Amino acid sequence: YERVNTYDLVSIDGKSGRAGPSGPCRAKSVVDDGGLVLNDPAPDLFEITPDGKYFAIAFRGPLPVSVPHSAQGSCPGVGIVEITEGGKAGRLVDVLRATNTVDDVPVGVIPGEHDYTGAERSDVHGAIVVFK
Repeated sequence: YERVNTYDLVSIDGKSGRAGPSGPCRAKSVVDDGGLVLNDPAPDLFEITPDGKYFAIAFRGPLPVSVPHSAQGSCPGVGIVEITEGGKAGRLVDVLRATNTVDDVPVGVIPGEHDYTGAERSDVHGAIVVFK
């Protein structure tokens, strides 16, 4: 197995991971529960932009509606990833942050993750790019 693509979603430069300065997910993270790991994007479905320069990636929230054991994230919304090096790498340039504080998902045990107790209920599952 040879890994040919790397998409760093946590550092500002898209190359240094957690060892480097934090990227946009850190600034857009949910902060109402001290136990939630910050700068922890949980990518879901994504789509490439028509010009081939970016990915729009759905980022899961701190209280996932489905697959909670592997999908808890700190910056729910849509991540915008700039594709670099001819598609072999990329970096997160922004998070279009989603918010939903309507209490329609009960707080509960999240196996293998943090049992989030805050108010955020946003949990984005897909990002679609519309061609004009």
